[in-house]
Amino acid sequence: MTNWKGSVQAKNAITWVVYVLAALWLAISLSCWVYARFDYGYGFWYDTLEIGTHIKKYAPKHPNKRYFSKLSKAQHTQAFHEIRVSVHNSGQGLAQIQYAAQGRPSERLLDQAEVQHLEDVARLISACWWVFWGALVIWGVLAWRLARRELPPWRWRSAVVAAVIGIIGGFLIVVGPKKLFYIFHVWIFPAEHQWFFYWEQSLMSTLMKAPDLFGGIAAVLVGVGVPLAVLIYLFGLYVMRTLRARIV
Repeated sequence: MTNWKGSVQAKNAITWVVYVLAALWLAISLSCWVYARFDYGYGFWYDTLEIGTHIKKYAPKHPNKRYFSKLSKAQHTQAFHEIRVSVHNSGQGLAQIQYAAQGRPSERLLDQAEVQHLEDVARLISACWWVFWGALVIWGVLAWRLARRELPPWRWRSAVVAAVIGIIGGFLIVVGPKKLFYIFHVWIFPAEHQWFFYWEQSLMSTLMKAPDLFGGIAAVLVGVGVPLAVLIYLFGLYVMRTLRARIV
């Protein structure tokens, strides 16, 4: 049995940490993919976050589109669905999304700046899926390697997990979820592209009650993704150890 010291053990520790991160990325990505098929639970969040009331308050203040608040919940939900489908289809069709209040002609839902931002989001999602496939390869390779190595002591692994949770939790408490949401936008999206939209000036932002909706979505993804990551972690080690046992 290998003792827990020296360069070999350090490599095992690094391998384990990367394996855990790969499992977590796979879990969050899969959770996001499934949740997206249900429009991220928009119907639920529409009621829970009182998005309908929010739309009635801010949509009439839009300088050019004053009748979006006259639509029903089903129509608002359909508008979000069309945005979601387009964003997950490389942004195709965003400029063609329309709505029509009763007795009014059809209007484009999104302004050009909103379309541009959602196209940026679509490119980000595409990039994340490339990372997903890379993480899948890394997860498989490292699971194979860890299957024949002694894992770091459970106390060490528990300390690492606790430290990561503590750092992330502390960062969220100090910075705040909303400010962190804005910081990520500054880091991720092109500086010359608009990403901040006032509710009174953007039906997109009003429809999503940004950033509140994204906070709810993130909570679901974490709540589902973390347990799923544990299952993916255990599944990888189990499969690879079984394969090694049969090969050897």
